[in-house]
Amino acid sequence: MQTLNLNSTGSEVQLLQRALSFLNYPLTIDGNFGPGTEAAVKRFQSDKGLTPDGIAGPKTWAILDHLAPQGMDISHFNSDIEWEKLSPHIQFVHCKASQGAGFKDPTLKGNMAAIKQQGLIFGAYHFLTFQDAASAQMANFESCGIDFSAAGNLPPVLDIEWQVGSNTSESQSLNQYILNNKTACVELIQDCLTQLAKQTGRTPMIYTSKEFWFEYFNGVTDFSVYPLWVSAYQSALPGLFARWNNFTIWQYSGGSITTGTANKVDLDIFNGNSTALKTFALL
Repeated sequence: MQTLNLNSTGSEVQLLQRALSFLNYPLTIDGNFGPGTEAAVKRFQSDKGLTPDGIAGPKTWAILDHLAPQGMDISHFNSDIEWEKLSPHIQFVHCKASQGAGFKDPTLKGNMAAIKQQGLIFGAYHFLTFQDAASAQMANFESCGIDFSAAGNLPPVLDIEWQVGSNTSESQSLNQYILNNKTACVELIQDCLTQLAKQTGRTPMIYTSKEFWFEYFNGVTDFSVYPLWVSAYQSALPGLFARWNNFTIWQYSGGSITTGTANKVDLDIFNGNSTALKTFALL
């Protein structure tokens, strides 16, 4: 575990700053441990009964990691992770498992094995395509062979976002389909969630963003009973929508390099402490 202090820089500083900001200690999240970060660390230490020396060492990190668990989510676009060198402040990892009726992520099995070997909490998601039947998509996801009843596994996730084709024209067409078939697409989402719950015995989580939802499903509030994994790349807490009154996970960065990753990954923070995270993961 890296000890951080004044003039430290890099990705570990950003994780520190993100955790402090999430816990309402105002500072700039820029990867530079300057006077503002030092002051925030001192205030946090004082509040938690630690010596307010402004140095983020093991005791400070232990409390931060408990109060603000962080994670990342990956797919076949992130195949170069050095798992044994991964930041110790990453506690959970979501992997892409499948997409649509036929695609399976070729890195899933290797990533899943590495995550378990490192003692991390595991999660998996299915990327929803709106022109494939729910039954075919959920059969594809189920055939990935993930046991969501196993200890250490988070609930299954339905990834609902902009559709991506092989080129700009195809992407525009796929997304226009949602606008032209809004009612059918809402029914498809519900069918997938219902089947996921039946297949896994868990209440599925929805991954989406406020911007996407307002653009394609404005006024649809049917899904607020499902835990929300919200995507919002910003410093401030994400705004809620569609009658969700809370979020479970916040994807706060869509492109960050952290210790153990040579290229950019998505980073997340859990809205609760590590005890709640473990409970969510059946631990």
